[in-house]
Amino acid sequence: MKLLKSYIAIYFLVLFSLNSFSSAQENIQNSTAKPVYSLNDCIEIALKKNPELLASKQQLTKSFFKIGEARSGYFPEIDLTLGYQRSYQESRFGEEYSKNYTGQISLSQTLFDFGKTSTKVDLQKELYKATESQDRDTILGIIYSVKSAYFNLLKAKKSRETAQEVLKQAQRHLDLAKGFYEVGLKPKIEVTKAEVELSNAKLNLITAEKTIKQALLNLKVAMGIVLMPDFDIKEEEYAVRKLDESESINIALERNPQLQAIRFNKRAALYSEDLVKKEYLPILTGIGRYGYSREDFPLDKGWSLLVQLNMPLFSGWSTTYKLKQAKAETAYYQYREESLKQQVTSQIKNLFVQLREASQRIETLKIALKQAKENLDLAMGRYEVGVGSSIEVVDAIVLYEGTNTQYWQAVYDYNVTYAEIEKMIGMER
Repeated sequence: MKLLKSYIAIYFLVLFSLNSFSSAQENIQNSTAKPVYSLNDCIEIALKKNPELLASKQQLTKSFFKIGEARSGYFPEIDLTLGYQRSYQESRFGEEYSKNYTGQISLSQTLFDFGKTSTKVDLQKELYKATESQDRDTILGIIYSVKSAYFNLLKAKKSRETAQEVLKQAQRHLDLAKGFYEVGLKPKIEVTKAEVELSNAKLNLITAEKTIKQALLNLKVAMGIVLMPDFDIKEEEYAVRKLDESESINIALERNPQLQAIRFNKRAALYSEDLVKKEYLPILTGIGRYGYSREDFPLDKGWSLLVQLNMPLFSGWSTTYKLKQAKAETAYYQYREESLKQQVTSQIKNLFVQLREASQRIETLKIALKQAKENLDLAMGRYEVGVGSSIEVVDAIVLYEGTNTQYWQAVYDYNVTYAEIEKMIGMER
């Protein structure tokens, strides 16, 4: 009885030890598992870490502070001057040394400038809006690059799955060929063909692994963190989305950030033209000074007030040439806007052609892929019972591999084309 209890205790101890070891092994595997990111995760990381976007934000900040610089014209300028002068002079009457202490504070205020300062502020506001649009275009470009790289990595993973399935079928074919050869039902050449097929399948799998590494690196580059640790990505839905071509064109013509930037730059050019015209007008300035001056302390104090009207009479026609330049710049942005409108319209029309073509390929290849898999199963089944041939099996494997590759290429083309349409119409997600 005691011996039985001892065996039972040892049994439970061993069982507990095995469970503990299994749990520890599972914890180690979990601790070394790669993080898994969704498409939105990758986009969020890119929008926080991508150096191109961070540089764009600094340009936006710089443009914002230029508005404050333009507003400074509304405020007075205050200067403090302190000085000490030591002089020496020789004459026929002898040598003379002199010194002088000075201290002065002056205030200068523009009283009236015919709207020059307000025009400068309005100009900088439009330039800031243009920089905002350029920043948004940078954001959309980064999001598109991440989406393109993400879907390319998904395509590479699907290619690896296809290569693994092909390798599995090729190994199965070789095992069957060897079995038939050993019992004398198939010639040696059947085994040789199957071995060649298996070698090609292994090479394709190696290529697929290399493609995944390259695609992952491209995704890291798009996110702006090349040296980040490796990670895995989640599957994304490949549902065909509903988009109206005419509506997309109208939205793009209104919200495309490049178009918006040109419009704001055109309005800034109009303000610049108005600002140059105001150079023909006078400026009324008030200046006040208060200070101390004398050779020795205590110093004498004094003050002065001055109202000054500065009227430009002739500047070598520089203002005339500036005005011609401003008018040319306004016309430039007008033509650039019209040109970009046509480019945006034609690009969206072309993208919709590609989108419909990719959608049709997906539906057709979905059926073809199912048929190719059934054909492969049928060919392998026929070969197992000794009815089929190696050529039939190889053809079925090649057909399945090619159809699978075409299907996921069509899925990739559809998603990337859709992402480009989103970029064109100004959609961030």
